[in-house]
Amino acid sequence: MLHKIHRLSKGCVAAAIGIFCFLVGYNNIVDYNTNYQFVEHVLSMDTMEAWFAGEELKSRAIESSTLKTLGYWAIIAAELSAGILGVAAAFLMLKNTNHGGSQFHTGQALFVLSATIAVLVWYFGFGVVGAEWFQMWANQWNGQMKAYTFATFILIAAIYILLPSPREWEETSN
Repeated sequence: MLHKIHRLSKGCVAAAIGIFCFLVGYNNIVDYNTNYQFVEHVLSMDTMEAWFAGEELKSRAIESSTLKTLGYWAIIAAELSAGILGVAAAFLMLKNTNHGGSQFHTGQALFVLSATIAVLVWYFGFGVVGAEWFQMWANQWNGQMKAYTFATFILIAAIYILLPSPREWEETSN
């Protein structure tokens, strides 16, 4: 019984994260301009806080609207990909909760791919490129802490989803 609950829990967590990633990408399409403004101001470095004195760093700013649009589309595509893969992973995991074997593990592997894409978006894209290269931490449009929160939760979920269930622990210890 515990084994099945453990697997069901993992599938539900994968579904929650997959739906989250998909909704973020979907919302960025439906309400395109709201988050495009965020990306535009971070990449342009035109709304830096008054106390920011890093003039030499402002040379990194991107002025091309084409490059900003392509960057935003890449973010949306990655969010949607992470979402679709996460939901597919959850489907496989939930469908195979009662069955042993490779299909549940395939779902876990698919979730790892989904989580990797999501972490690349929110940790690398926003936490490294946005916050450090474009100095988002000093911008009025600072999404650094939300990005870290998303990436942290997704990584914790990936660890949880990959942990062996109680039955798998018993099988490997014998």
